[in-house]
Amino acid sequence: MNDNITTIDSLGYGTSAAARNKVLRNTYWLLSLSLVPTVLGAWVGVSLNLAPLFQGLLGFILFLAVAVGCIIGIEKTKNSAA
Repeated sequence: MNDNITTIDSLGYGTSAAARNKVLRNTYWLLSLSLVPTVLGAWVGVSLNLAPLFQGLLGFILFLAVAVGCIIGIEKTKNSAA
């Protein structure tokens, strides 16, 4: 019988604590960076009082146009190297 035992560090992960912390730190940086345009867009929308423009049927049609445009744009560029 062959009893080869392979041990990993005490936490049970194959990576070091420093590598895990770096990934976690980079994840939080990307999250905070993605919130910047969201906050700026919300601030511009509130300061320009654009809410009445996007109510009712016009807002619904505009939302659908933007949503379908994003879907088409992603499908057209999904295989391009960026």
